[in-house]
Amino acid sequence: MKIAQMTKNSYHNHGMTLQKYALHKTLQKYADFVEVLWYDSNSFLPDTGVWLGWNHQCDQNNPQKNFMYEAIRSSKFRDFEFRYIRTRFNIPYIEEIADDYDFFVIGSDQVWNPLSGIGFLEFVPREKRISYAASISSPIIPDEMKEYFRRGILGIPHVSIREEGSVKMIEELTGKKPLLVVDPIFLLTLEEWHEVAQRPIWFDEKYERGYVLSYCLRGEPPQALYTVAKESNLKVVELLKMDNYNHYTVGPAEFLYLVEHASLVYTNSFHGTAFSIFFRTPFVSYEYHDENVFNKSLRIPGILKMFDLENRLAKPENNYKINSPLETDFSFRDKILPKERAKSFGFLANALGTTVSVKWGGVG
Repeated sequence: MKIAQMTKNSYHNHGMTLQKYALHKTLQKYADFVEVLWYDSNSFLPDTGVWLGWNHQCDQNNPQKNFMYEAIRSSKFRDFEFRYIRTRFNIPYIEEIADDYDFFVIGSDQVWNPLSGIGFLEFVPREKRISYAASISSPIIPDEMKEYFRRGILGIPHVSIREEGSVKMIEELTGKKPLLVVDPIFLLTLEEWHEVAQRPIWFDEKYERGYVLSYCLRGEPPQALYTVAKESNLKVVELLKMDNYNHYTVGPAEFLYLVEHASLVYTNSFHGTAFSIFFRTPFVSYEYHDENVFNKSLRIPGILKMFDLENRLAKPENNYKINSPLETDFSFRDKILPKERAKSFGFLANALGTTVSVKWGGVG
């Protein structure tokens, strides 16, 4: 069996790269051959150099430093993908490859976002289309796009999505209820993540004593983060600020290690939250203030609800603080995750028409 994996591609976002890897490794358990198609002309292509437009926390007064830091950081993403993810580049006409694969699986991270999605596999025969944990993210679909979404989703025989908030939206739009499944990062075991995780070379005894990991994709980290760190005598590692070369140039493999070993993760990222839950690392997820409805994501509230961790959400009206930030009860996570994994593996087996049974059996 040959599978083409469709997702958003870039060399700058830890979560995007690691969810791609997780689905890639999972699909390899069902098929002889799996490769990612890198075709989106709006993405950061491998041969276009360094792109800094995504980072709101770069050094506005030092473009040369920005370029150097980003080039080194991006090289770690490229190295990780080239090592672990089979990828097909240079696809001038996507319609011409429909016969090259038995199935096309689209998922997961924001692939159906109304502002930046990558479509519904319209270029391949209907029977080859599968969505795994597809993310709409936005709480609304613009009226002018509803018919496109309706036809696109109805054209996929096996539909699964990632956000609970999107289930009702899709059901109302299409008349069919999609299956809610977990993000691909939850499909791998702890041992499997340890196979690719890497301790940063700068990680020494001062970090072993404890640190707060800041992973904030939008805006400046909240003051509450620094207050908790100071009160608890913890170092702060800020991954997306260019103040510290070692911290900023962390790649996907090092990111895994840092999340797992942190005393606390402070994040407004879906995958920052997801990996904290996976590794059972105490965390605080916080909302950022944004008047644009398309930027109000369903992603973090949905995953917190799934794992009964809604008390980990910090809001602006509370100055981004929560009670007992360094203590997190993961007991419900431990009960629900094996069931969610089994449901997700079952969906993939059914969609791919295989009798291969993938069972989660390990620590995690």
